[in-house]
Amino acid sequence: MSVDVIIGLQRGDEGKGRFVDMMAEDHDIVARFNGGNNAGHTVVLPDGRDLALHLVPSGIAHEHAMNIIGNGTVVNPVKLIEEIDDIRSKDIEVSRRNLLISCAAQLVLPHHICADEIREAGQGGQGSTKSGIAQVFSSKASRTGVRMREILSDPQAVSIEAYEGLRALRDQREKADLPKLDEEEIAHNYMISVQKVGEYVTDTVLFLNQQLRKEKPARVLAEGAQAYLLDIDHGMYPFVTSSTTTSGGVATGLGIPPYLIDKVTGVVKAVQSHVGGGPFVTEVHDKEALQMLHGDMSTIDAEKGTTTGRVRRLGYLDLPQIRRAQMVNGTHDVALSKLDWFPRYGDDAPICVAYEFDGVTTDIAPGSADELLRCKPVFETLPTWEEDIQGVRNFSDLPENAQKAVEFIEDRTNVPISMIGVGPNREQVIIR
Repeated sequence: MSVDVIIGLQRGDEGKGRFVDMMAEDHDIVARFNGGNNAGHTVVLPDGRDLALHLVPSGIAHEHAMNIIGNGTVVNPVKLIEEIDDIRSKDIEVSRRNLLISCAAQLVLPHHICADEIREAGQGGQGSTKSGIAQVFSSKASRTGVRMREILSDPQAVSIEAYEGLRALRDQREKADLPKLDEEEIAHNYMISVQKVGEYVTDTVLFLNQQLRKEKPARVLAEGAQAYLLDIDHGMYPFVTSSTTTSGGVATGLGIPPYLIDKVTGVVKAVQSHVGGGPFVTEVHDKEALQMLHGDMSTIDAEKGTTTGRVRRLGYLDLPQIRRAQMVNGTHDVALSKLDWFPRYGDDAPICVAYEFDGVTTDIAPGSADELLRCKPVFETLPTWEEDIQGVRNFSDLPENAQKAVEFIEDRTNVPISMIGVGPNREQVIIR
């Protein structure tokens, strides 16, 4: 068994990228299996610069690692080339030697983005990133989408689709009172990016399975985008994304058999956050408390979206929701991020240990948005600490109350916490 998995157990933005970046040291391949450029992971490089990644896997900063964008993803070639250029501007190599894209991944076409903008401009808006993600997955399901392999086999057909798809939406765009587009110019620029992306396209399913079946199998780290509550099947529907964000999506999103999965690590953030709509049982609404939690919004670890820049909603740690996520994902261990933020709650930090749901106390979250809206949190409080823990590297050196907080979460979720983030930088992690 040679595949390890990292997924988010909450609402996204848990800090998965930094743990993938750290664990990439011990893996040969880092692979994205879901989502598109609507997601974002931030990696802090050894020199302190931050690297914002949206589709390229978080192992790209490691010279030895091959990075794969799997068949379960959707690819916007324009945004991908912009991302590659940004990575290269930080003196990091990006070539076929360390990046491959599945020929079965779906192309995000210009009309997908245009359709997303039209929807968001009307009453049916869902607060999306306007990246065309829902639209391309809809095309995929209705079998009208375009796969990456067509970049190589029939680029002229891709060009025609890019142009005619936009032209077909001209009237709808006008009715939505959106600015006119130069469809010909957009299609031309799109094809320039398509041609550049073509060099990375290959049969990654075959490549991965060959690497996993060597006499000395490659170690693969599957990197999940977004998180459990945004899963299309198990999340707080309809406030979800359009792909599978759970560990179950690894096998289909990369084209590997499930028995090759070795360990699933779930990432939990001590100060829970969310971008966009949907129920948030433990959300903090007090403006003064929110200001304390957010702190300096100019820092690397500020609570605003990597992709959208939107300020995140914040809340108290929610154990019933984590228990459900662990149940579905089969997590073996947990990486806890932002323990250094815990004292921002004040002298005592409320932790949600159960819900009151229709007059009944339950210790595991229900599975739908409408049910979550009817839930009220049941809190226990834990004392926080005053010491700065960003320089701590051993668990035993943490303040006593910090140790107790970690042990409390472990005890109430029955899953060990193996890694603890105590700051935004790569080395600010306690390994247990």
